Amino acid sequence: MKKHEKLVQETQLRSLIRKAIKYKIAQEKKETLLEENKLRKIIRFLIKEGDIDADTNPVPYSSTPLNALADAFNQILPVLKTGLRGLEKPEERASYRMHIIEKLKSTFDRFEGFDKKESGAIGESDINEQEIEVDIDNRPDPAMVMPSDSSEEERFKPKEKSDSDKTEDEFESERMPEEDPTGARWAFETWSDSNIEQVLSDKRKLLRSDEYKQEFKEYCLFNADLWMLTYEKEFSDEKGQEMAFTETIMPRPSGAQISPAAQEFGTETPEEEVEEIIPDTTATMGDLPDVGADVGVA
Repeated sequence: MKKHEKLVQETQLRSLIRKAIKYKIAQEKKETLLEENKLRKIIRFLIKEGDIDADTNPVPYSSTPLNALADAFNQILPVLKTGLRGLEKPEERASYRMHIIEKLKSTFDRFEGFDKKESGAIGESDINEQEIEVDIDNRPDPAMVMPSDSSEEERFKPKEKSDSDKTEDEFESERMPEEDPTGARWAFETWSDSNIEQVLSDKRKLLRSDEYKQEFKEYCLFNADLWMLTYEKEFSDEKGQEMAFTETIMPRPSGAQISPAAQEFGTETPEEEVEEIIPDTTATMGDLPDVGADVGVA
């Protein structure tokens, strides 16, 4: 009798185990199917989005130079914004902005010097780009005859400056004495640690005509100034301070369109001409005439 009961219990236990195994397998299949369905939905969504981007997403501007500048600003604006944000005092931020603008202007001067050099023209800008080797004669007497095998040349060569000394000389040559020194140094280090010059160079190389290059330059200088003004308003409001600067100093490119939001900042455009600058109805950001509409800001 006991053997019979034991056999019945064992049979029931095996049946329960089989049912549990089947249930577990069924649940796993169900979960796998759900995951597969989710994955299919995600893939279909991505394919759909890819089709939209490929077929219907237009370029931001009807100008090749402005499209190039918009791409460049994706990398440049976060750098300028971060640098400005790090300065607490208004006079420091004002100095930072002035030195950044001067850096941009001198960068475009060098670009144009290279253009003249490539074309064979000689201009004043080229002088800054040429590597001129100056032989400084440190002999105690000009009548001293040097060995023809150059064995004694090292004796009278001037001591070469260290990298840190060269960097300091560069900073001092660019610093504006009338501007705050902290803001000047901040701008110098921000620029030196960034790839702004390389980004501008790479985008400018895509523009082969002088007209395109000039448009790229004018919009870059004005918009860098305008974006820093936009950031200054934001930061000064956060800090409860008066704005360090309240208007742009770079001229607005001729024919530029500006949104109503950007008109709150002073520019060099006479008041009677503002009405002729029609807002760009395709713009999505109000702070940047023409080129700032679709440029992301960190």
